[in-house]
Amino acid sequence: MNPGDALEPAAGPSQANAPLEPDTGTADDHFFDDGDSAFSSLATDTTSLRDELILELREHGRQYQGYMEAKYVLPMDEQEIERLDFQHHIVWLTLDKELGFAPIKQVNRALDVGCGTGIWAIDFADAHPESEVLGVDLAPVQPDNVPPNLTFEVDDLEKPWTFSRKFDYIHCQLMIGAFQDWPRFFSQSFEFLQKDGYLEVHDIDFVIKCDDGSLPTNSPLVRWHNYMHDAASKAGFPLDAISYVPQRMKDVGFVDVVPTQIKWPINSWPKDPKYKELGRWVSENFAWGCESMSLALFTRALGWSQEEVQVFMASVRNDLRNKKIHAYWNFWVVYGRKPG
Repeated sequence: MNPGDALEPAAGPSQANAPLEPDTGTADDHFFDDGDSAFSSLATDTTSLRDELILELREHGRQYQGYMEAKYVLPMDEQEIERLDFQHHIVWLTLDKELGFAPIKQVNRALDVGCGTGIWAIDFADAHPESEVLGVDLAPVQPDNVPPNLTFEVDDLEKPWTFSRKFDYIHCQLMIGAFQDWPRFFSQSFEFLQKDGYLEVHDIDFVIKCDDGSLPTNSPLVRWHNYMHDAASKAGFPLDAISYVPQRMKDVGFVDVVPTQIKWPINSWPKDPKYKELGRWVSENFAWGCESMSLALFTRALGWSQEEVQVFMASVRNDLRNKKIHAYWNFWVVYGRKPG
């Protein structure tokens, strides 16, 4: 059992503790509209670039960030940038169209850790014009036009932090597979928060779950999970790190730590309308992204060829779209306060 399995989900807009009921209907899903707000244009102003952080690496027809021999194992090209914005929209839906759950009030300075394309930081800066917002990422992939209260920097936040001033709110979203030293991240976040400031972490527990036995143990989806955990472990990126987050936050001194788990169905199999919609988005995200998530890991850590990865991903996509499989991941929202 993962340490997080023993935690009761906090009261909030969405919960993961109740089993989802499968939809037995046969109607086809209606999918996405190009006019959806998730695809509005986004932007950024990169203010500090380090030569070693903007190296590029071409591998298997994809572009990777070349820092520290491609420390970040996902591609960082136009196709992946588009998927990351798509994925942010899934998180926004998961959080009932909110940017976070922490009970923040006045935020003078906010930090978005691993800001990626900058979409969360842009939304937060627009929603909090009184705040000074800083987004930091390894790659300068953000656009050009941003709110006046928002700045972007390129840096490695697993190195010692050198900010001259502290923050009232630190946000970290979907960094599983990016951070190796999570305890250090929590220590540095605690150090660079003002008293009564909040740290909030949003991430997937990449451990596939099924409550009714409809997921065969030898299915491509389960085997993909096993291979992903094996490869990520060899690369130093634990994919179940989010389940340890509540205790690690407490270990460095955070109080009022609140974990909430929300189910991400693998497709639209649930009957509940909210989870059916989430499942549509999640299925598309993973069908789109399973190859990009796996390609560098499997070829570098497991010795697979590009062709072997591509053939296997076809079978994984079939499972992701199979509504007879009632599987899901848990998405976690965890926040805690630095005591005053």
